[in-house]
Amino acid sequence: GTEAPYKGDPGTTSVSVKALAKNVLEETDKRNGKVITVFRITLSADGKTLSITAEDKLHGTTMHFTADKQ
Repeated sequence: GTEAPYKGDPGTTSVSVKALAKNVLEETDKRNGKVITVFRITLSADGKTLSITAEDKLHGTTMHFTADKQ
């Protein structure tokens, strides 16, 4: 999607979000034009679980976690 200013976090200056599929979003965070983090958020078919992957481009690390609807 379109890049927009990000407010409230001094480490992130802009963000863009795009739909990769019906149930998948990708968020790209930038600092002064350089990609710093890419999040991929996937909603399960039953709508009860989010699977999130955060790829830290600055440090070369990746974190995975899930969120379950209660």
